[in-house]
Amino acid sequence: MKTLYLLCGLAFSGKSTLAKAIVNYLNCASVSLDDINKERGLGFGGDGISVEEWENTHQFAIGILDNLMQLEEDIVLDDTNCFRWLRDRFREVAKRHNYETRVIYLDVSLEEIYIRMQMNEQTKKRQGIKKEIFAELMQNFQLPEVDENILLFQNECTIKDWLELNCIIEQNSGVRSQNSE
Repeated sequence: MKTLYLLCGLAFSGKSTLAKAIVNYLNCASVSLDDINKERGLGFGGDGISVEEWENTHQFAIGILDNLMQLEEDIVLDDTNCFRWLRDRFREVAKRHNYETRVIYLDVSLEEIYIRMQMNEQTKKRQGIKKEIFAELMQNFQLPEVDENILLFQNECTIKDWLELNCIIEQNSGVRSQNSE
């Protein structure tokens, strides 16, 4: 069965970095809501985008997922996926195409996130996030629940080790098995 991997975590938790690593490791497709916003000329979500425009972006993402799922390949969806109802919406899309859904929750401490944000202020390696936008995200973020088929990523594990533990492709059968802790 093919899998839709929903990344889930706060800004600066490492979602895009992990998404790229998964895509490379599994040689699968990816959908980034930040990229969709950029293509739509909306700028970066960390600067603030209206709820209506976010809804339009999600509808674009669902259309892309529908098309990719017809090709029957694994997909990584890179977004905060901060609300249960958003994750449920993407699970419904997956279910229509007979896909399994795994939520990859990046459990990164606020201390580490603030360090990354401060480092980024100096390096400008990536787009930042406005303090009020981050505060709102933290206040409204809904942690994945036990019934959401969660793969947990924590900083104690390197990305390479995590991939080997959680995205193992069995060479004999071609079947993917995932372990969650």
